[in-house]
This record gives sequence, C-alpha cells and structure tokens, in this order.
Amino acid sequence: FPPPNPPPSPPPLFPPLPPLLPPFVLEEAVAQFFTKVGGSFQQAVNAETVMWDRKQLYGEDAKVAAYVLSASRVLTTLDLQANFIGSEGAIAIADALKFNGVLNTLHLSSNGIKNEGAIAIAEALKGNGVLKFLVLAG
Repeated sequence: FPPPNPPPSPPPLFPPLPPLLPPFVLEEAVAQFFTKVGGSFQQAVNAETVMWDRKQLYGEDAKVAAYVLSASRVLTTLDLQANFIGSEGAIAIADALKFNGVLNTLHLSSNGIKNEGAIAIAEALKGNGVLKFLVLAG
C-alpha cells in the first residue's frame, strides 16, 4: 500500500511579508532608516503609535516604514506627514496596508503624493475595514 497522505498544513497565522526590497538591501535600508528616525525595528514593530513626521524621509525610506507596518500586529497610528515619500512611498504603504489589520490612523499629508500614489492607497482601502482616519492633504 502507498503511504497515507500527510495531513494538510495549517494556514500561517500571518500572511507573508511583501517583498519590498531584497534581503541584503533591506538590512542596509533598515539601518539607514532608523538612523534618521531613531529607535529600532523591534521597538517600531511593537509600538502602537509611530511618529515619523518631519524626518526627511523619501520613497526608499517609506519602503522600510511599509515593512514595519506589514510586520506589526499592534501599530494603530502611523504618522509620516511632512516628508518627501511621494507616490513611490505611498504605493509601498498601500501594499503594506494589505497585510496590516490593526492600523486605524494614517497621516500622509505634505508628502508630494501624486495621483498614482493616492489611487494605490484608495485601492488598498477597498479591502481594509480597519483604517478610520486617513490624511492625504498637500
């Protein structure tokens, strides 16, 4: 007789993180990012509120912020206002919103986000019933 089929694997507790950056690039990007904003990846992932406004962050930095957002299970407020993340950063944040089920407040105003970035955020919100406050002005 053939061996019995193994039982199916249980589904993962959390979805896999989005491949925002290759691992070797991500490590360097994370180090540079936390030099700008202070703290550490572990502190950010375990924080309920992260205030990274006015930190001179750009699109590549927003990919690290998005990585934190997608990895966190407790982050409810993310403030990235008055940076320079542009549409590139907004798209990264939009991708991360698909993996985060707890964020309810997102500040992205004054970041030079163009139509494609705003559209990406809007599309991400179609499947997100948790985010209650979104600021995109400016």
